[in-house]
Amino acid sequence: MSNARKLADNLPSEGSLSGRNLLTNGAMQIWQRGTSFSAGSAAYNADRWSVDNNGGGGGQSTDAPNGFTYSLKIDPSSGNAALRQAIELPAAGEGGVFRSGQKFTLSFYVKSANAGEAINIFAASGTTVGATTTAQVNDTSTGLTTATSWTRYTYTFTSNNVGGSDTCYNIVPYVSSPSGATYWTGFMLEEGSQASPFEHEPVGVTLSKCQRHYARMYYGSNAENAGYSSSYGDYFPTPVPMRATPSASLNSTFARYPGGGTVTPTINVYGGPGHAVGLQTYIRPYVSGNSYNYLEGTINVDAEF
Repeated sequence: MSNARKLADNLPSEGSLSGRNLLTNGAMQIWQRGTSFSAGSAAYNADRWSVDNNGGGGGQSTDAPNGFTYSLKIDPSSGNAALRQAIELPAAGEGGVFRSGQKFTLSFYVKSANAGEAINIFAASGTTVGATTTAQVNDTSTGLTTATSWTRYTYTFTSNNVGGSDTCYNIVPYVSSPSGATYWTGFMLEEGSQASPFEHEPVGVTLSKCQRHYARMYYGSNAENAGYSSSYGDYFPTPVPMRATPSASLNSTFARYPGGGTVTPTINVYGGPGHAVGLQTYIRPYVSGNSYNYLEGTINVDAEF
């Protein structure tokens, strides 16, 4: 077979040749929250990917198939090895490409400590990453089973319409009650009934997509304290406009100057989609009852589903 024929056979049968992947961070490149996780309940690990249970210890792994750098290790303390991503819909109740009768193909790589364990697929639309509001797929008989070497799997399904208040479409692959660790990477979700080769993109592009939902920001600024009983930091914009007005929390205590030491500021959030469409969100810390000239630390801003 000629190289041209092989290339043609691998092109997508529907949609564009680029921007096909409806999932973000499918190659597990971005890890803003850290690289090691051991929560026995639902928590975000790699950006955009919530893991139901990683109580046995997991996170970023360099064990990956050819063409990939990282995978997500999931070792549940009990139950399923499940990971979830909530795909943002255009507006509440507006499915966009997720319409009744539209076919989608999910593809991904898995490696497991044990062979022959069932890989199942669940999908639902709702308003949170854990939502089951509007059922889409619940296939516990996919015929897919784990292997102890890296294997690419594909699964095609037909969508239903989303519910009237749904804001996200959740994709949930999982290994049913594994007896050891599983490793995941190379996720693609694309329109049509054929899986095309994984669409790699520059890491900066992936990071910007992730930061629409979550960002860990370094903050260092002169503080305004003249005439105030408190020290107010400058207004800092989030790296990109976020999906919704985020919550903000301290990743650590702030350094303060002069005098040294640390301080725990309050974080105010201004602007954002909750105030005006397309308006940038700004973060501003302040320290009550103090007059410090400089504040420095890291802040988490979170608009995930």
